[in-house]
Amino acid sequence: MGLLAPWFLAGLGLLALPVYLHLLRRSRPDSKQFSSLMFFEPGHQAELRRRRLDYLALLAARLLLLAFVIFAFAQPVIRSASVSAGSPALRLVVVDTSASMGFRGRMEEARRIAADLLTPQARLAAFDARLRLLDRAELPRLEAGPAANSFGELARALRAFQEEQKQPVEVHLISDFQRSALAGGLSEVQLPEGAVLNVHPVAQRAEPNWTVESVRAPARVRQAREARIQAVIAGFRTEAAQKTAVLRVGGRDAARQSVEVPPEGRATVEFDPPDLPYGFVECSVRIEPGDGLPADDQFLFAIERTDPLTLAYFGDRRAENYIRTALEASAGGVFALGGSAGWQNARALIAAGAAPGEAELAAAVRRGMGLLLVLSPADIARGRVPVTGQKITGTRYAARAGEGFFLASRTDATSPLIEKAGAWQGVRFYQLLAVEPGEARVPASLSDGAPLLLEQRIGDGIVLVLTSPLDGVANDFPLQPAFVPFIEQAARLLTGWEDSTASMPAGDLLAPAAGDRARAFEVLDPRGRRALSFSEAARGAPVELDQTGFWRVLRGAGRDRVIAVNVDRRESDLEPVPPDALQLLPAAASAAGQAGGAAPPARPLALWILAAALAAALVEAVLASYYLGKEAA
Repeated sequence: MGLLAPWFLAGLGLLALPVYLHLLRRSRPDSKQFSSLMFFEPGHQAELRRRRLDYLALLAARLLLLAFVIFAFAQPVIRSASVSAGSPALRLVVVDTSASMGFRGRMEEARRIAADLLTPQARLAAFDARLRLLDRAELPRLEAGPAANSFGELARALRAFQEEQKQPVEVHLISDFQRSALAGGLSEVQLPEGAVLNVHPVAQRAEPNWTVESVRAPARVRQAREARIQAVIAGFRTEAAQKTAVLRVGGRDAARQSVEVPPEGRATVEFDPPDLPYGFVECSVRIEPGDGLPADDQFLFAIERTDPLTLAYFGDRRAENYIRTALEASAGGVFALGGSAGWQNARALIAAGAAPGEAELAAAVRRGMGLLLVLSPADIARGRVPVTGQKITGTRYAARAGEGFFLASRTDATSPLIEKAGAWQGVRFYQLLAVEPGEARVPASLSDGAPLLLEQRIGDGIVLVLTSPLDGVANDFPLQPAFVPFIEQAARLLTGWEDSTASMPAGDLLAPAAGDRARAFEVLDPRGRRALSFSEAARGAPVELDQTGFWRVLRGAGRDRVIAVNVDRRESDLEPVPPDALQLLPAAASAAGQAGGAAPPARPLALWILAAALAAALVEAVLASYYLGKEAA
């Protein structure tokens, strides 16, 4: 049993208060007229009676009531022992299956050691990004995976395992003990009390290794000539060497480049734009010749070649010219401004002073269309913003006195609409419509809170509302440097543009976005098998990217994605933990577990204590009423 807030026990000093009050018994002298006190003898009987405690049962009830309340604030708990001290230890043989174990000969050595350690009662487990219990028949087929590991994560998994098993665990860890897996130091490996760690290293020294560390390429292009590709070739504990970088596009080698990699350094190689077909193109850069760790000699990425994404437009001609020019100047011409015909087929719509039928437009937004509304004085008569329904209370003009214009004094730097547009510095607003934001987010406003830009999600779509017209008179926004990046970011947001299609490290989790849960959402692994069911996607369950290759996310309406999954590059540095530190690891893990390991689960007793306090309060009330009636009689 323990207390979560023991300092509240200082309140036990309040127990003296009922005792004191019971000592102060009320004196009720019976006054009578008498001629002189000379006829009375002095005595102390009355004084002694005042020092005597009365109503002991009532006093005890009050003391219990006060004590129970104080104990309830101290939060008493009962801790159950998580491990039976007398139970025999369970042997758990853990084999590291992170990518670095794929270096020549390491996995074979690990399997041999594991076979020697597996007694009939022992359990087998594999560990990379997470701990997985295996059947011992799987040991001969155990291979290195693409993910990175962390000894801190392993310690957390072992604590949960021992808590589930309710007995001591004897852990035998077979690993190459990379230094990068112990980034937090020995203190991060905290095993629970009763767990014993035994280490079996399969790597004795740092090995040289080259890798394609990263690739920089556009996720989406309109023309093939825009696809400039840069790759970084890195060496760890390597001598100077000449490597050949090979660019592979759509299943065939497209270009080769020689590169000089300095000792333990990096070199960059750039490829001319390859010939790209339309759609998603699977690409990679690899180095030749390979080395002892082939898993990181190749880096996968995907590029989508597409026609311009069209945004339909309704409204003022001058505003249309401003927006069209901004779109043509940004994002390499990926976005284009179309007319109003067939606007239902566009991925987004911009309306400045005019818009299609509100009911039809609202339905399109709920289905996923993006909408930018640029308000105009004509909207004042309507009294509310179309689709979002926010109330328009009037027009605000900058006063002729003073500076004569408004500035965006309050901006949300976390919004790309603002951050990449330089926080709208220097933009002068002379007129805007006063809008009550309601539930909308306000990325930009005046110093008094009057919104300049509102953002609100409706169904699967998103609506942006600019409260100042783009007519060249109400503001000088189209003439400021902030306008082009604002329009570009708005187009990205409204069309659902995503730049993160290039690559992700193996072991990461991919979860459906909030808007994806209501629509068809399917994830196919590199072998084309469904990795996430519809019901799991509807619940927002994530899928672990446990294989290298190209994963496909199917969402329909032109929003599909291809995600290239690569070996985690933290595995490329093959430097092991120093031998002296490795010898300290078992002792450090056990000491950390005894000193500061996970505490056994605690069961709170506050409710029981409060129930006892309530019972004491009822007894006190009954006794107090009884004594009060007795005195009155």
